[in-house]
Amino acid sequence: MQTKKAEEHKMDTDCCDYPQDCSMVDVQDYEDMGLKMLYNTNSVLQKIANLYAERLMSDVTLVVGENRYPAHRIILCASSDVFQVMLMNATWREFGDAVITLQEEEKCQDVFPQFLRYMYVGKMTISVDTAVYILKLADKYNIHDLVQICIDYMKRHINKATEKGHFVEWLHNALLICPGRKDLITLLENYLKWNLERIVAYPGWEQLSLGLMNWLLQQNDLVVQSEFRLYELVECWFRYQKSQIEERADMREQDRESAINKLINGVLVHIRFAMMSLPQLANVLMSGASVRMLKEFYVARVADGMNFHSHHLEIVSAIRQSETGELFFTPRLYTSDLWSLEIAVNYFHKVEKYSSVASVFFSPTNFSDVDEESNGWDVEFFPLGVRYKPAQLIGIYSAATNREIPESIIRTVRLRITSQSAMRTERRYMIGVLICGMMNDEEYVRNCHVRMAYFSNDQRVLNIDNLIPFEELQLGARKFSQYMVGVQQNTIKIKVVIVPLNRFSNVFAPLLE
Repeated sequence: MQTKKAEEHKMDTDCCDYPQDCSMVDVQDYEDMGLKMLYNTNSVLQKIANLYAERLMSDVTLVVGENRYPAHRIILCASSDVFQVMLMNATWREFGDAVITLQEEEKCQDVFPQFLRYMYVGKMTISVDTAVYILKLADKYNIHDLVQICIDYMKRHINKATEKGHFVEWLHNALLICPGRKDLITLLENYLKWNLERIVAYPGWEQLSLGLMNWLLQQNDLVVQSEFRLYELVECWFRYQKSQIEERADMREQDRESAINKLINGVLVHIRFAMMSLPQLANVLMSGASVRMLKEFYVARVADGMNFHSHHLEIVSAIRQSETGELFFTPRLYTSDLWSLEIAVNYFHKVEKYSSVASVFFSPTNFSDVDEESNGWDVEFFPLGVRYKPAQLIGIYSAATNREIPESIIRTVRLRITSQSAMRTERRYMIGVLICGMMNDEEYVRNCHVRMAYFSNDQRVLNIDNLIPFEELQLGARKFSQYMVGVQQNTIKIKVVIVPLNRFSNVFAPLLE
């Protein structure tokens, strides 16, 4: 029996962030006043819990779906502003009723017993399967502390929710229920942009709404293997959404056509065909039933891409000024070997302070298949700070002008990118640094730093600082850092993406409305 209670206690504490009670009787001495304050909160809470468990002295019954739940007005009103108005305000029709019917969606009905019990005992078991429905109830009945518990839980379990196919559902509901909670919304938005390949590996991602897909495809810091890979994913999404529309018996034929046209004009137009290679553009025209159905649309978009590759600048300029051409010639953060380099610092506990990990990387100077020029990059990663040793500045004309330069230490996590060769003309690049992390024992992209940088004959070095909070990688904090990955969680891993921008690129992407 004792073991069972211990397991139940562990399950609750694993799933929720609520304060645990202290021992049965705790004594705090106020010696200077000659007083003692006694705490017996566990006993009081147990008595309140017994009211719920044994249905004692209930004065109202809540009907949810086919179930009836005896409850106590005083507990409901103390826990929820909504129940207080509903039950105590004479202008509401529920005022004075002994039986009140609550309209809840089916999955909220399933978690209602746990939700009601929370108001009595302050405890609840939450899982990735139930978190969003408990959040819905907590928000609907204005129980602020439970809303916070759900949000905190969701922020720490996005990886697990993705594996269970709940990510899209979480994002949709977070936007509807708590649009003002930018901490959760931003976390989910960034996870979608930076971990798309992980999301699409599990079921449910095709249910992403038209509005969210529209926004996603306009983001420059969307992390994906290539634009062609993104096209393949969007094609899968389009086929699923189209089938959902065609199966709706309540829609007229012209409404179906209108809905499908919204998918085309709201989503497919944002695929950046100019960022594909010529062989990939050819593959677009030879792939899928969607291309055959929308042959005219795809032929026109592929032609736009080919005009970019062929340097038909007047045509490209006209496309750029069109309504849907603003981002057509802007790359994203492509993770194929052509554009990216991975750096892993293994056995991090053995890494010396101020040391660096160096790599060499070659990438094309542009996206055009006509030009095959490439640029070499020296990439250095400093995970434990940067040290500049003492030096002496030698005067040109006399020793009197010599100057000592003292040692300098910069407490930062730095990436240094150096162009190996001088560039004849100034070139603009978008550089992304993906920082990996761990959540729910799984690796994912935790953070992303994006810089627009100019390189030239005079400017060949770029330093990107504060990639990771410096204190998190110090000896005493490492084991708690979510930036440590690998089986032993003793590796720092980053991926560097370097993509060239062109005169028609637009580095400003729209915000999510």
